[in-house]
Amino acid sequence: MKYRCLECDGNLIQTDSDIVCINCGLIAQQIYEKPSIQLISSEGSYGSQYASISEQPSKMKTLGTFIGAFQKKNFVDSSGSQLTLSKKLQYRRLKSLNDIYLHLNGRQREYRGFGLLSRVCSSLEVTDATKADALFLFQKVHHQLKRKMKLSCIIMGALYLAVRTRKENIELSRLVKAVQFNGYSIAGKDIIRSASLIRQYAKIRVRHVKSEEYLDTIIGRIQKDYLLRNAIQKRTRNREEFFQQLRVVAKQLLNRFPLTKRGGRNPFILAAAMINAADILLARQKVFPECYLRQSRRGVLTQKKLSEILEIAEFTLREHYLLLAKPLVQLY
Repeated sequence: MKYRCLECDGNLIQTDSDIVCINCGLIAQQIYEKPSIQLISSEGSYGSQYASISEQPSKMKTLGTFIGAFQKKNFVDSSGSQLTLSKKLQYRRLKSLNDIYLHLNGRQREYRGFGLLSRVCSSLEVTDATKADALFLFQKVHHQLKRKMKLSCIIMGALYLAVRTRKENIELSRLVKAVQFNGYSIAGKDIIRSASLIRQYAKIRVRHVKSEEYLDTIIGRIQKDYLLRNAIQKRTRNREEFFQQLRVVAKQLLNRFPLTKRGGRNPFILAAAMINAADILLARQKVFPECYLRQSRRGVLTQKKLSEILEIAEFTLREHYLLLAKPLVQLY
């Protein structure tokens, strides 16, 4: 029998798994063979499995597995009859596991690292754009760095750089805790070393984060605390106005504290100390006297509560307040 192409009327030839036109390359038909192994159960025969006669069916995009076509979820037997629901569910599980194996074969470590990245981004509420940037940086440098450090360190270093470039301002301690929560032991210094090497290979510039950029992050965490939110509601006239005025006063305090005098201190802890100082000024009604219902020596945002919410040491916060913030409070 002489085959002709329906597209260009050219001659067709048979390869290992297809019938292909020699002129335009169109695949006219795929070849399947019926194996000798049958699927038999106590309920009877459920039809045969069909597979390509190619020696490497896993590399064929139209199949993907031996069970049905690629990404197919509805299975029938050789006569076209629908399988029972229990058999469909069984084949779906087998097909899902086989698809995962075929895609991960030889790249298991990378996909475990991608899974870690996805879980860490979810726990830290990182945007999809930041996660995409982290994957881009990893794909760009992992071949050069995979012999120098663990793959998980490379991925977390890429995420740390992506967070810094996207101005999401997630501190290193939170990143380390999120990684440890997912069962990986990575030190902060390893993430910093990885980020430094990635920055060298990728040739990107990362700016330093100022304390002013952490104000919204800190206020957002305070707003998520239910007990503290209720306490603020009881002692202030309007909770939303309180947070706005708190941010304004804290920014004014930071503006009075130039960068040259900050001495390389942790910008996140410095911002928390200024939030504490701003709350004290509001409670004493030195600024925005209509904010609090009654004048008080202490505000609602105590150092103990702030240290618990922000996960920083209380004595460190107290030290920053006494050395840096309290002299500014005494000027009012």
